[in-house]
Amino acid sequence: MWRAVIGFVVGALVWMPAFFVLAGLGNFIWSEYATHAQAWFDENVFTFPPPMAAYNAVCWAAAEVLAGWAAAAVGRRREAAWVLAAVIGLYMCSMHLYWYWPRFPWWYNLAVAVPAAPAVLLGGWLAAPFVRSGVPAPAH
Repeated sequence: MWRAVIGFVVGALVWMPAFFVLAGLGNFIWSEYATHAQAWFDENVFTFPPPMAAYNAVCWAAAEVLAGWAAAAVGRRREAAWVLAAVIGLYMCSMHLYWYWPRFPWWYNLAVAVPAAPAVLLGGWLAAPFVRSGVPAPAH
């Protein structure tokens, strides 16, 4: 049980920094990406053109897959990823479908919120080799 809790915490701690590392790679893809990112951090103004905004949505999904993988791999239980999926899904949906809805384009809000929980679950599924099966090990 404690290992699953630690897995959840590790997955949660991996999630946001993973997004920022992946999004930071956008600086190498587009020279003006950093300008739009800085506008968001400084003034909370979303100025990303659609291709950059789509890239951000992909970065969110990739970070969620990584977080789900970390939760399940460290926790060695699928349930760690399930709980993380619920928490991240609820957080992203509340932020993008309610609080930030007027700040972002409607399609961006949906692209970030809707796949959040499924992406975490996908990461948990990809960690299957590290997850304990429900069958107890035979005694030797």
